[in-house]
Amino acid sequence: MAASMNAFYDSLSEQERASVQDVALEYGRQVPYRRLLSAKNASASPYYVGLSSGMESFTHVTKRVVLVADTMLLSEHGTGAVHQLGYSPSEARTGDLYGGGDLAFTTIQNRLYGMVTKDIGELGQWLLNAEPLLRSGLVWYCPVKIYGESVSQSDLDREPVEFPPLPSFSDRSIDFLVEHGRAVDLSRAKPLASRVVRPILEIDLPFINGLSLSDFAQVTSQEFDSYTQYRDFMRSRLLELDDALEAVDSQVALERIALTIRDELSAATAEINKAARSRALIRSGAVLGSTSAVLAAVRPEALHGALATSATLAAGATGLWPTIQAFADIKPKRAHGKWHYIWVLQKKAAR
Repeated sequence: MAASMNAFYDSLSEQERASVQDVALEYGRQVPYRRLLSAKNASASPYYVGLSSGMESFTHVTKRVVLVADTMLLSEHGTGAVHQLGYSPSEARTGDLYGGGDLAFTTIQNRLYGMVTKDIGELGQWLLNAEPLLRSGLVWYCPVKIYGESVSQSDLDREPVEFPPLPSFSDRSIDFLVEHGRAVDLSRAKPLASRVVRPILEIDLPFINGLSLSDFAQVTSQEFDSYTQYRDFMRSRLLELDDALEAVDSQVALERIALTIRDELSAATAEINKAARSRALIRSGAVLGSTSAVLAAVRPEALHGALATSATLAAGATGLWPTIQAFADIKPKRAHGKWHYIWVLQKKAAR
């Protein structure tokens, strides 16, 4: 499905991107939503979850559930206005007009189809803001579609075709219904997902509260290795919660997790800032001996790499210095693991 998402976004012209309504309509036309549902139903991952939410909660749900889910299939409740997407052609086999049975022929039937959403513009804006997440397969949007009756081309030319009344929303790919910021477990088939998805929507995470969805999506895509480490950390923490806790005790447990995250983040931020100061020292032109010592303390793998590279250089120390400087300029993703991702999110939110 990532190929379909990339094809969709790559096909958008600058003019289409300038109109959020056009973006949403093109998504409805191009993306094979039946394949989305099939992939969800066939998935063996306990953390591939389907959520139905009102459009007003899309940003809140996206920024939080992505922190614990492998993939999130997000849909609306199927309430709102029908936005026409066009006509879907299909072949229809017709019997022999003369009764012989050998002269059956095929005609092209057309079905008016559209998608249901409360706000087509807001949907298009969400699709643009969340683009890195959809391209990487962390999030899919599954439109609720509705079809009219099949009509021939001649009938189509005579009179407009109307949509039938909206059906009640129901889909077996949806595991949770999000209402008032809380997830109601519908499937009961994914207990592990329930243990992490439901509390993540309620826990206090200041580093994403003030962060735009577009910044969140960009950081998550760019810092993917660190993000996956943090996702595992969040799962392990949330799985420690006991299902039998009373409501008030659940809030206490959630706050304990939030405090742990904030404490560890503060410690990690201090280490990251320390490393940043060390790299600034290196770039400032400090003597080789002290620079090597700092680099060995902060990023030993960089010094080892520098020594290995410069071993082939006859100049020795003069060849070592630019190599150390080059290593110092490399962003230390792995050196800080999961907390580097959160640190970048926090920096973005604080701008």
